[in-house]
Amino acid sequence: MQVNCFKPIIDKNCKVLILGSVPSVISREVNFYYGNPANRFWKILSELLNADFTCMDNAEKTSELLNKHIALYDVFSSCEIKGSMDNDIKNAKINDIPSLIRDTNIKTIYITSKKAFNAFIKRFGDYFANTGVTIVNLPSTSGANRSKYKTDAALLSEWKRLFII
Repeated sequence: MQVNCFKPIIDKNCKVLILGSVPSVISREVNFYYGNPANRFWKILSELLNADFTCMDNAEKTSELLNKHIALYDVFSSCEIKGSMDNDIKNAKINDIPSLIRDTNIKTIYITSKKAFNAFIKRFGDYFANTGVTIVNLPSTSGANRSKYKTDAALLSEWKRLFII
């Protein structure tokens, strides 16, 4: 199945960009980022940013992210995928992230998928090498990553270590 990413959540005041890979099946059904209740993204962000994203609707999440100067998007603009597993991504096209952030204050890019991180570095590593923009691979918040981070506390601890605004 051909899948396309959502529109970016971004404005010129953003300082941080969080990139996923591509919307999951459930995210596509609800038409918003990290829509699967088993995904811990909004729970982790709630703890890190002192804002309860888990109780917000999509418009409120968007507004709160921008108020906190955080942009949200995906590495892949489109791909073929069965289901939601990154390992099943085929024929992926990559979003033009340098153009996306050109007129912003983004100095850190966090990528929440190993596959997306590797594709991003392969495509843009040289470009970002001398820009002063830091690229960090965060552990996935996906329910599929529970084998490595069994508890929310373990995942939160790792995000706290790496996620600096």
